[in-house]
Amino acid sequence: MATKSDHQSQDEEVIHTQKMSPGALLTAYTLQILSRPIIHVSQPGSENRNLWKRVTHSYNFWIKCPKDAQKIVADFSNTAYDIFIVVDDLVDETKLRRGISSAHEVYGVPLTVQAVVYMACKLSHILTPHLEKMKHVAVDHFIHMGIQSFTGQGLEIYFRDIEKCPTFDDYRTIVRGKCSHPVMWGIQLLKLLAKKETIEFNFGVVDKLCNFLQIYNDYINLHNTKYATVRVFCDDLDEGKFSYPVIHAIRSHPNDRRLLDLLKKRPLDTENKKLFVDIMEGFGSFEHTRNALEDLKKEIRTDMDRKKMEKNPLIERIFQDVFSNLDNEIYFDGCD
Repeated sequence: MATKSDHQSQDEEVIHTQKMSPGALLTAYTLQILSRPIIHVSQPGSENRNLWKRVTHSYNFWIKCPKDAQKIVADFSNTAYDIFIVVDDLVDETKLRRGISSAHEVYGVPLTVQAVVYMACKLSHILTPHLEKMKHVAVDHFIHMGIQSFTGQGLEIYFRDIEKCPTFDDYRTIVRGKCSHPVMWGIQLLKLLAKKETIEFNFGVVDKLCNFLQIYNDYINLHNTKYATVRVFCDDLDEGKFSYPVIHAIRSHPNDRRLLDLLKKRPLDTENKKLFVDIMEGFGSFEHTRNALEDLKKEIRTDMDRKKMEKNPLIERIFQDVFSNLDNEIYFDGCD
């Protein structure tokens, strides 16, 4: 595992190997230092493992945005997504992400926070050359998306820290903020850059798709013991997170405080995590979650049929991957 001193040596090497003017060298060196925590979590070729990115990509089956414009959206969305997961890991005190140490574990909290703010500001430069074509609508959408995303994140932290189990309506509000809105923004950006108007944008379908994916992530985090190959075993419990199956378990047995009491002890040891999962299994929470996924899949297909949208093989592939891997070792990365 790379240490802070290793990264410092790599940065200093840039000064000696790159032939630049002092000003340009300072700029490149600064960018390299301040972007490292964000770049740390980015893995080229990982898009197939990221269901949220795949939802955005799947909508282009209908939108048919040109390839050059797709690259603009991909560059922006990928950086924005990496910023969100760095923040997500930071506020949840997550130790591992994608099988490696989380950014703040390697670079520390101060530099990681600086990187988030710095890279969020740098994002505007990706859109600047295209603002005239997009009539500045993209900026408005981006600001709204940021507000909604951090609202969802903040509500999740609120319920966690006051140790109060949210309702399923609260859960939908949280997921809509931190998951649905970033995906919606990426899809809207594709539409703004498309050469012609194609389909009517339907937020309801996107919202249900993202809710579907978050419930899946919640399920596999607690139910799949092999998940620990890329994250800590049942790390949602270490975070004190009220995920979908946890909300069901607690709210379906309001007089049983065992799960609430266990969540207070975070981080939990392995034996208590296994006890937690066993209690949930006995409450039927995993079965309920699987049924919820099946119901949402049917709702999404019904909505698409009602809108007379052409059958989308990319979305069907997402469904296939989720349901074929509920009891396997496959983990699809997401903003948890």
